Amino acid sequence: MIYYESNCMYCKKSFKLVEGTRKYQQYKRNRNGKFACDDCERRIEADARKYLFDRA
Repeated sequence: MIYYESNCMYCKKSFKLVEGTRKYQQYKRNRNGKFACDDCERRIEADARKYLFDRA
């Protein structure tokens, strides 16, 4: 299994980008990009949904 390691831009923890995933492809194209771990991405999506439904 091929993978890259990157640091989450929010929690600063190291996480793996496994071959075949969308993040892996993005990392290969732009190694200087900023990436978030799965936990932080879920938290961001949940906050966005909560904000969206609270506005309605």
